[in-house]
Amino acid sequence: MLNTGQITKTGIDIQAFVKPIWTKNVQWQINATFGRLLKNRVDTIAPGISRIAIDQAWGATAPYMVHQTGQDWGQMYGNGIKRINGVPVLTADGFYVNDPNVYFGSVLPKYTGGVQNSITFLEHFTANINIDYQVGGKFFSLSEMWGSYSGVTARTATLNDKGVPIRTPVADGGGVKMTGVTADGKPLTKYVEAQAYFQNLYGNKTFDPYVYDLTFVKLREVSLGYSVPANKLAKISKNISRVNFSLVARNPILLYAETKSFDPSEISNLSGETGQLPATRSFGFNLKIGF
Repeated sequence: MLNTGQITKTGIDIQAFVKPIWTKNVQWQINATFGRLLKNRVDTIAPGISRIAIDQAWGATAPYMVHQTGQDWGQMYGNGIKRINGVPVLTADGFYVNDPNVYFGSVLPKYTGGVQNSITFLEHFTANINIDYQVGGKFFSLSEMWGSYSGVTARTATLNDKGVPIRTPVADGGGVKMTGVTADGKPLTKYVEAQAYFQNLYGNKTFDPYVYDLTFVKLREVSLGYSVPANKLAKISKNISRVNFSLVARNPILLYAETKSFDPSEISNLSGETGQLPATRSFGFNLKIGF
């Protein structure tokens, strides 16, 4: 067994610690981090090997992650839409034509970071607000692929350019409008039945619509705590030195996501989301007693 040769990684990490407000009644501290990935180059893999598939989300059918010498670590390739000068190639029936080696982009975000806020007020109350983010990167969603194939995702019940539900038969003004070129480069526009369109995305192995951007901003945790004053504790028990009670919410809000149909902060593996359970939001409390 061999480890993956040599990888050269460079980047920038910046941390800032700021106290915007620091008075007797209010103390606000901010701890912010920022990371920028500059280079993540695969220099060598092994003698005689220049390219390997590392993480295949669903066999070799769906887009998967590749390490290749001379390129950055974690590039996504695989079955997608064939294009001529950037324009999709369509069959005579109006469906996308397969290209087995489409480059979708890097699975790694270019920018990552977070902001931790801690605010103490009225002497005994403390609020913590933690936000994290990332910008860039790609992932493939198996749930979206099968959900659309089955007709249970929102994208299968939209309106077409005529304002008619795409599920309405083409003969009645419905269907999905397909615009592209034929194999010999001639322009082609055609309406296809919605069910046939979504099932042919899988059947023809044209997975571009299910490759998404990893960019997000997330409110990761919020808590509000109260520390019982020492003079009150003394009246309760001489053995208790401190008591703190706090309410905590974890993963309460996805503030922004480039991808609207899935939480990109919760993907299950390196190259994408592979039919995982939905992300969870939790609410609870902590009680800390010191002696």
